[in-house]
Amino acid sequence: MNDPSGVDILDAAAVASVVTRWLAEHVGGQVTLVEPPSTAGDGLDNVIHFARFSGDAVPDAWRGPLVLRIHRTPDRLELARREAAVQEWAAALGYPAPRVVHVFAPGELLALPVQVMERAPGTTMIDALKRSPTQVRSLIRRLAALHVQLHALPIDGWPDPDAPLLADRRLRSVRVWVDDLDDPRLRAALSRAEPLARELDDAERVANHGDFHPLNVLVDGDRLAVIDWTDAALGDRHGDVARTALLFRAAALAAGNRLERVVLARIGPVLSRMYLRAYQRESPLDARRLRRWEALHALHGWAQIRALHAGAFDDDGERADVPLVMAAWLARRFERAMRA
Repeated sequence: MNDPSGVDILDAAAVASVVTRWLAEHVGGQVTLVEPPSTAGDGLDNVIHFARFSGDAVPDAWRGPLVLRIHRTPDRLELARREAAVQEWAAALGYPAPRVVHVFAPGELLALPVQVMERAPGTTMIDALKRSPTQVRSLIRRLAALHVQLHALPIDGWPDPDAPLLADRRLRSVRVWVDDLDDPRLRAALSRAEPLARELDDAERVANHGDFHPLNVLVDGDRLAVIDWTDAALGDRHGDVARTALLFRAAALAAGNRLERVVLARIGPVLSRMYLRAYQRESPLDARRLRRWEALHALHGWAQIRALHAGAFDDDGERADVPLVMAAWLARRFERAMRA
């Protein structure tokens, strides 16, 4: 996939070469790559590469292992800047989020927005869970404690205090997808969810990550790091917790093979309950609010998958990775949660 400037954004070496030239022009002197750049692949919204630069004049912030995160469309610049500001806010408070080095606007590096940030060491918690089954309980407890820690941060310096709250943010995309799909069942579900969102946003406001799960938490021994702050928002902490619990239960539907699907179908609900118990040991939860939030998240996922398979994201690889059967499962979860 080529950037409008002609650079193949899926080619880690090509992207790193552009960054190398930019650094050389802006800091002076020779800039080289410490090691061959690599890629973490591409998703619905961005492409991620890893690189490391050296040179006598290269600033310290640019010398360590870095993530080069390319957004797929120019209009995502404000989102990229907002995410970087939230991530920096969390890191400044001592929360384990990688520091942001720079955000390039379209035209400064490529024709697309690019975030450059520290690369946190370690592996994803989901890989750690697979590799060390005996450590599952300990890892889930650490995950829950990290989530509680986030929700306890003071929000006085939140970088975007006037932005929509968490529930309204969850429905904004749903409204667009429902209009595009013109699906009567989805439209009826959205009508039922609108007053629910207003109710759920009427709560104590805390910092929510918005997509907190083991794929977005890196483990390096005793150290943890939280990545991908795109969906971060102020709002009710029950919304953040409910999404994490639902994602554990939905994991089997996104499994890559039959064996993994069978295993996750058994342990996904167990991990969900384990996580909720661990969270509640440190911070009590309202079961009814959790179910109401589950309805909202299930509707968002249902609409997103339907839109994905209708071609809204123009990415056949991602469409294959997310089976349409998951939309039906989420529709059932929505109905069940709404009745609770």
